[in-house]
Amino acid sequence: MVGLDARLGALGLALGQVDDVRVDLEDVRWSRWRARRATVVCRDVHVNPPAVLVASPVEFRVEVDFADIPELQPVSWFPLTVRLVGSELHVRLHRWLPARVFAVPELPRGVELTGVEQHADHFVLTGAAPVLRERLTFGQLADVVRRLASIHSRTRSDTTSGTSSWGT
Repeated sequence: MVGLDARLGALGLALGQVDDVRVDLEDVRWSRWRARRATVVCRDVHVNPPAVLVASPVEFRVEVDFADIPELQPVSWFPLTVRLVGSELHVRLHRWLPARVFAVPELPRGVELTGVEQHADHFVLTGAAPVLRERLTFGQLADVVRRLASIHSRTRSDTTSGTSSWGT
């Protein structure tokens, strides 16, 4: 994890409510794929009893180098064309050649792919879930509260609209 942003207020934190949480990750292993960067934004984050973390909605972006897709050998002089069809990635080396089809690794419950952006040496998959619920053990919940409290303790005032904790 290279970044953690959270909008916190004293009252919301006391009630188990955090407006938005953004997590930035680098060099992520995702099944057999490797992602150079991933960003997850959870909105309206709160804890329901006994220990269920709820976010609604959740959005993510995952940047993947073409070279990091197993079984794909990009050729530098042919630009690749990438399309998302359902939960499959269709990569075409040339418009006259058939597309190679790759199943996108499994996503967490309720998360669906929403699009793909193509760049010269990588692509970005985007996805979202209307609601994400995750049951936590009390140890995991204590860790989340500890991290949020450490971010909150670095806040200059309760009226600060955003707090960042980089490198945690």
